[in-house]
Amino acid sequence: MDLKKLTFTLIFCLVLVEIQAQRIAIMGALDEEIAILKEEMGKYKTQNKGGIDFFLGKLRGQKVVLLKAGVGKVNASYSTAVLTENYRPKTLIFTGVAGGLAPDAMPGDIVIGEQLVQYDFGQIDSTGFQVSPFRRLSGGNHQELFIQADSELAKKAKTAADQSELEPVSGRKPRVFQGIIATGDVFVSSDQKARELYDEFGALATEMEGAAIAHICRTLEIPFVIIRSCSDNANNHARVNFNSFVGPASANSARIVLGILEQM
Repeated sequence: MDLKKLTFTLIFCLVLVEIQAQRIAIMGALDEEIAILKEEMGKYKTQNKGGIDFFLGKLRGQKVVLLKAGVGKVNASYSTAVLTENYRPKTLIFTGVAGGLAPDAMPGDIVIGEQLVQYDFGQIDSTGFQVSPFRRLSGGNHQELFIQADSELAKKAKTAADQSELEPVSGRKPRVFQGIIATGDVFVSSDQKARELYDEFGALATEMEGAAIAHICRTLEIPFVIIRSCSDNANNHARVNFNSFVGPASANSARIVLGILEQM
């Protein structure tokens, strides 16, 4: 092998190692949800894959790949597919805001998603809308209605939430809830719909990406957890509250992600 071919081979191998080196993936749907984490990384390398910017660097001593997934299940699924194809993450953490559904939840409260459910996936017949438990992807046929997050990551998230200095929102320290998060392709701003999601699924928060990401991670056997900080209560005033609290709520969720990384 001549020197030119040898050099090319070595460079190719180094690039391949860099691409395939397993990292912890961190995703958010909005710029606000990843801004603090991006700033904390300091130095990072940006790679564009499939129209998505991936930020590669370190957080709390861990090698991570950070990205904005975009809003909704389609964007979240596409981003997760591009992520897993190019970086093969060993773990995935989703951070962001949501509408709180628990009767005593307030803006700023934290919900750790132990289970995720798609509430708008099903069929409509003469009796109304029925949620389907069937979730099919190529290579997988899982029939659970509720998709389980990784229990160890959920425990680390709870520890991080308890130990982090979370910013007060609405003049009070955020409370931490653990349980079900309901995902659908709509921004919920309705007292009635918020009650329905809580009553039917026992959901503590509603958002637009989590269950789609959970579905792909479940199929590819990637450990994951979804961290949500409530920017509103998914009620009739949700849009106003969202605009007021999305900043501090996103910051608190990001602080919990940093706390998880410190335990890994």
